[in-house]
Amino acid sequence: MTDFTGSMGYCEFQIPFFIEGVRVETSQMLVGTEYHEEAEKIDRETAIVMPLTKTKLQDKKEDLNFVREDIQTSFVQEFDFPECKATLSLFGRADKVVRKKETLIVSDDKHVSNPRRYDVMSEPYVGQLLQVLAYLNSKYYLGESFGGWKEIPCSTKMYQINIVDSKTRSIYKTYEEIITEEHAELFLDYTSKFIKKCLELDSLDHHNSKPKCKACGYFSDCSHALK
Repeated sequence: MTDFTGSMGYCEFQIPFFIEGVRVETSQMLVGTEYHEEAEKIDRETAIVMPLTKTKLQDKKEDLNFVREDIQTSFVQEFDFPECKATLSLFGRADKVVRKKETLIVSDDKHVSNPRRYDVMSEPYVGQLLQVLAYLNSKYYLGESFGGWKEIPCSTKMYQINIVDSKTRSIYKTYEEIITEEHAELFLDYTSKFIKKCLELDSLDHHNSKPKCKACGYFSDCSHALK
């Protein structure tokens, strides 16, 4: 999942590193990991777990509240290009999944050191949006007793992206929106672009931003970095 969102939302020249299996962790990513682990621990210690039944799962009117980071996701899409056929598989784990009033809601927390830069942003960054759209277009692993990978029945879908202040660890701003056909088209367009670039059917495009290059974990090793 992070390969897709990182390259299409931040820098396409990360793709060769992903393909070679090279991974990096920035200081901000480490802070985020620490927050997620702490939040997950608190949720598991305080949550009142109610057994999920097939009847409850299938009834869209039944509200569901899954334990934080307890749901694995799988998005699989086949593409038929003139050059070849290909299958894209994206695996991830959603921060929080709930079904409320027949609406499937996926929440994702993003940790930033300077949350005030979001004051002038009416929409989240592309990479942040693509991540929640990938979760919402996925199937979910609910256990073998439920048949393995399944969709969660709902009437509508909605994303929530929480901008978390790394210093205070509090939510600074939340973006949320009901999923529309435009979101579906946007997601399909980016997934198609991603797999074509991974297969070298399309060339990689540079963002031409020195600040983005310097903030990238691959800055020192990337021959295309603006220095």
